[in-house]
Amino acid sequence: MISAILIAAMVQSAALTGQRQAFVTCLREAVASAKTEKVAGDAFDAYVRGKCAPVEQSFTASMVAFDLKNKVPRKQAASDAKLQIDDYVAGAVDRYKASTGAQ
Repeated sequence: MISAILIAAMVQSAALTGQRQAFVTCLREAVASAKTEKVAGDAFDAYVRGKCAPVEQSFTASMVAFDLKNKVPRKQAASDAKLQIDDYVAGAVDRYKASTGAQ
């Protein structure tokens, strides 16, 4: 019984890790393509959110599902997922601005 629960938790965690890695990869690719396209620093947030929207949605859904399985209320799970996404995007924006000299 306990081993079945542990296996289920590991599978869920692995799925979430895969979604996270896909989102981080998308952010990195968006930074590279934005540099090529010479996207303004102030426009990068919207640019990256547009480029990574499908991956972001999938990652968000995975985070919410993981929290719900762990008895976190839906509203809190959605809020936590949004905060994590916003943190990842803010980090990408900061890195983009720093690498391009944009303010």
